[in-house]
Amino acid sequence: MVKSRFVTASAGSGKTFHLTKEVRCHIECDAVFIVAATFTRMAAAEMEKRIIEEVEKGSEIPSEKLRLIMRAAKVHFSTIDALFHQLLSTEEYVPQVADDHERALITAGADEHFFRHPDILADIESVLIAARILNLQPEGLIAALERSKDPLAEWECPDNRIDEFKGRQARIVAGYESLQERVRALAGGTRGALRTQVVDPLLEPIAETDLRKALFTKSGLAEVRVADADRQTPAYAALRDLYPPMRRLIAEHLVNTKRLRSALLKRFSTLRAGLLAEAKQRLGRLYFEDIPRALLALDGPGSHDRPLFMGRLYELGFHRTTHLLLDEFQDTSRIQFDLLRPLLDDILACVGENAEGERSLFLVGDWKQSIYQWRDAAPDHLKACITPALRSGQIAVEPLPHNYRSTPLLIAFFNHLVAELFAGTDEVHAQSPPQEPKHPYSGVSEVAVIPAQCGASDDPAYERLVDAIRQKQADCGCAWGDMAVLCRTNAHTDKVAAALARAGILSSGLHGRELLSLREGTSLYLSLAALFGEHDGRFIPRALSMLGYGEALTSRIARLAETVRSAPRPHRFSTCAAALRDLLPFFPRVLIETLWDEAERYFNTPDAVDAAAFLSYFLKMSRLITVPEGEHADRVKLATIHSTKGLEFPHVFLFWKEGLDRAAEIRHPEDGCPFSLTKSEIAFLASRPMEGSDALVEAAGAVKEENAEETANLLYVAATRAVKSLTILLRADKEGSLKGFSDLMLRAAAGPMSDAERTEFGWRHDYGPEKPQSSEQELLTATDLAGFIDMQVLDDDIDPTLRSADIEAGIERGLRIHAAFAGLTGDRRTIDRGGLDDEEAAAVNRFLRDAKVRELLFRPGTVCTEQHLSDTRMFGIVDRLIISPDRITLIDFKTGRVGHLADKYLPQMLRYRTILERLFGERPVEGYLLFVDEPHRIVTI
Repeated sequence: MVKSRFVTASAGSGKTFHLTKEVRCHIECDAVFIVAATFTRMAAAEMEKRIIEEVEKGSEIPSEKLRLIMRAAKVHFSTIDALFHQLLSTEEYVPQVADDHERALITAGADEHFFRHPDILADIESVLIAARILNLQPEGLIAALERSKDPLAEWECPDNRIDEFKGRQARIVAGYESLQERVRALAGGTRGALRTQVVDPLLEPIAETDLRKALFTKSGLAEVRVADADRQTPAYAALRDLYPPMRRLIAEHLVNTKRLRSALLKRFSTLRAGLLAEAKQRLGRLYFEDIPRALLALDGPGSHDRPLFMGRLYELGFHRTTHLLLDEFQDTSRIQFDLLRPLLDDILACVGENAEGERSLFLVGDWKQSIYQWRDAAPDHLKACITPALRSGQIAVEPLPHNYRSTPLLIAFFNHLVAELFAGTDEVHAQSPPQEPKHPYSGVSEVAVIPAQCGASDDPAYERLVDAIRQKQADCGCAWGDMAVLCRTNAHTDKVAAALARAGILSSGLHGRELLSLREGTSLYLSLAALFGEHDGRFIPRALSMLGYGEALTSRIARLAETVRSAPRPHRFSTCAAALRDLLPFFPRVLIETLWDEAERYFNTPDAVDAAAFLSYFLKMSRLITVPEGEHADRVKLATIHSTKGLEFPHVFLFWKEGLDRAAEIRHPEDGCPFSLTKSEIAFLASRPMEGSDALVEAAGAVKEENAEETANLLYVAATRAVKSLTILLRADKEGSLKGFSDLMLRAAAGPMSDAERTEFGWRHDYGPEKPQSSEQELLTATDLAGFIDMQVLDDDIDPTLRSADIEAGIERGLRIHAAFAGLTGDRRTIDRGGLDDEEAAAVNRFLRDAKVRELLFRPGTVCTEQHLSDTRMFGIVDRLIISPDRITLIDFKTGRVGHLADKYLPQMLRYRTILERLFGERPVEGYLLFVDEPHRIVTI
């Protein structure tokens, strides 16, 4: 019997470990079908990898390990989206799903056609009128449609509804203007506050009414401060009678304008959705969200048992699922859960009230980390659906109490933060450090919450953040790449990047950079433009020269241009591919491959024309075309909070600015029309100016509460990415005061911390010296040398897909330094500077001045440099080989600060040593890794 559980896994609690452990237990049994569904492909791959590692580390005999590995191979690891994709596929139809990049390109292409659609061109005047009603510039219409597409798609809006709203709008305006005439007739007899606080606001056009004025939150004029003498006038008595109907008309106008706006957006949204559907159909692609919708449509949204969908489960054998494991359960969307529900109910039918049965559910989640409600995650719906099983005992709740990621100091702060963010809820669960942490705590751990006083500009806050980053690097001596700045929005991230750049601090994103933002990317595009562009291109050689490219590239382009001119027209993919292949020696491979992929994608579409059209398309879509960035030890990482879910960083800086509260998106109780209300509009409707306003205010309050919960979750996720230190930079007003969540974070830092030292902005604790590393020599040993002989050894080349401009420069630097060391032959003990620049020459001289390095390099014997070694099975090149009668000395040089990667070079060095031992018989072979930029680090093989 197996127990069904809902594991509540707070940040850093080791949920992947527990998922792996659960699957490991299940594969002990034969004749079971296990499905493990995760939120991301990376998580699915990680869990599958860990299962195999667990089996390999086990104490079972080889035959039993083989059986377990075969059982593990039958476990169905996938994301929920991939699982649904498999269920949607049939023998006749296998939908092709667009990845994020392709999706962005398809959507951008459809949006480009939107304003050229015949319906739009035929009625451009209506579009301009609609834009005015919507209070949007025409070019901002697409962004508004994207924000509201889901609620608009769910709203059934009859074709005549726009005319209905327009007619009502005209009647409201006419009625209000009629009452205004009566107010205008009374205006001459008013003065003081009665004139400025009552008459003047009522005489403004109804569409320009400022609801932030105190007048409109008053239910009657008796609540308005007016001189007693004015209260006795006939004008006051008349205004007192006119105010309630005018206030009612203002409220009706407000709501009707919102509904008219939604109806207009619905019209445009339907047109845009149609264009997008046509583009996807023409290209044979689906978006991920289309898959569950298509499955839901099999039985209709109202079906509970879903017989057709369950038929797909039976066809593919998923009805045999014995154990179902769902990771990141809190991020499951409503539609995903509704599709899985028949299978969940089927499994729970085999589970008793003690949570045990032959089949089981294993749900892992943390309601505090639900930050994807904008992507239709529905935590409240999920809670309501699993509550009956929790209450009946069919699913047991198991909290994970420890945080294995962060230091005890940070864990204590997280507990204070949770108490502030989730006060009054059932999510206030304290974590504790484990008795046996994954790694010993070491170094200084610190938490700081820093308010930055700002006036009209946010610049002081960004400057204060830069100062905090500099101070952290100076105090800890950590690499810039160990620090990550997390922001709420992309706009904040861009401003942080600009502030860091002004301070001379490099930064990099987590998800790549635009290709044309790179010097090499722009140069590659210009090279192709010289070949295929519809202009003479006379400016291009000069532009390439300004970008740092010389005669070699321009000569190659001139020769290629001759070849292109002789090629048959139109120039399509084969010609582009040939040009890219010839340009490969001049540009990083990742750029060539990115252009290659985009060209292949473009020419596979039915709208493709020629290479010149491709370049125009590429330029238009360039903001969506990015190249990956490798790890940069010298660059601060920048990311939005949403993009870092599941990641961790040694030092986290959270930049937080209280945003304007998102307008509460509600549905009208009459027809479900979606619209949003601002804070001042909600306050106005709360004063009950018309019938039905209470229902709107109540709905807005519920939405506002949901938004606040998600913001609290977002802050919790951001803070808990930190491993060693957390610095929160809060944007305060010019007096230094804070409000909202900023105030909660400041209060969390003010709480007492045991075993910690108070600092100006928080707390710190020194856990002792960092993990010690020998300043002399490190020893790498191989327990089973034969096990390394036949393995595929990683060579020194970096995966081309990870190469950035900086990495390419590092490789070139390493080649030049290796060439300089190759000249140290015979009795020569100084290098020929040759092609080394000042920095490289200084690094080499500093390396050669180290006494232990010189002792190894200049041992007596015959010196061979860049020596080729081979036998019948292996081949290699040794940087330096010293052959003497009593021993063989094998030396390999490494450039860059890569000493922490010494284990990576172990198989390579063992390969060399094995060849030498076979060649020199009884003479001992001593191997050494020498790190040019870290002379003190000498690794003995």
